[in-house]
Amino acid sequence: MTDLFQLHSPEGPVEAVGCDTAVTVGVFDGVHRGHQALIQQLAATDGRLAPLIVTLTTHPSFALGRRPSEYWLDEPTEHRRLLFDAGALYVAEMPFTPEVARLSACRLAELMLERLRMRVLLLGYDSRFGSKADDDFERLPRLAGELGFRYGHGEPFLLDGQAVSSSRIRTSLLEGDVALTARLLGRPYSITGGIGHGRGVGHTLGFPTANISLSGTRKMLPREGVYAVRLTTPHSPRTSHVGMANLGAAPTFGVDKPLLEVHLIDFEGDLYGQTVEVHFLHRLRDIMRFDSPEALQQQLKSDLEHTRLWS
Repeated sequence: MTDLFQLHSPEGPVEAVGCDTAVTVGVFDGVHRGHQALIQQLAATDGRLAPLIVTLTTHPSFALGRRPSEYWLDEPTEHRRLLFDAGALYVAEMPFTPEVARLSACRLAELMLERLRMRVLLLGYDSRFGSKADDDFERLPRLAGELGFRYGHGEPFLLDGQAVSSSRIRTSLLEGDVALTARLLGRPYSITGGIGHGRGVGHTLGFPTANISLSGTRKMLPREGVYAVRLTTPHSPRTSHVGMANLGAAPTFGVDKPLLEVHLIDFEGDLYGQTVEVHFLHRLRDIMRFDSPEALQQQLKSDLEHTRLWS
């Protein structure tokens, strides 16, 4: 199991950790505010220890087919960056292989002690890990005493009286409540994709759109609808443009496959071929079928005025 942990620092891959560490383990899908709070608790346990996150590259629920694979809340490279932004000094990624799936909790703890110089193991308030076939998770406190590392659980992070969780975020996305999603994540939810040629319909209506490809993304899409959004590009993330987005079908024009089309307010330029990130700010309305392009045009003018409130 020499390649069990794929180690990264903010600067890139590393062969080994350079100091003793405080470790937490989990999938951390979305790296939401609860995850961020746990990482901050981890960093505060001992200033001499480097916060290290052990995370799976594939969620067991996805790998075993219990949840659709497009229900992730982040992309792989985004995931690692968010963990570092939250305060991790090392990220150790584990692929969810049959070998990893057979590891018991105590055996994984022994490996983290040996290979990651673990001195503290702090888990989320409701976290568990290890093989269900060889479940020795409850032995971890005794193992910690035997091997000389500290073991404990962090506190839940509450929002509106409820714990922040990845499942709660998925529910908010299914409902189209991207404002709540942003509060749970600590940032607006976003989708990244390349801009390609569209149907040109928006231009004829006076609302030219950037057409973002959804192919290749593993991230969960919010509920279909019209949204106020902010668009950024990776090479210039601090420069943003507010716009309104249609996410879903275009029934007025007989299109039933999901599209992400964004009209940017007061924008002049050519984004074709660029990769952009669309941040969802607020849901304006459901997708509707209109009797004519002119009726759609009138609705888009109303949507535009509501979108300007977010600029």
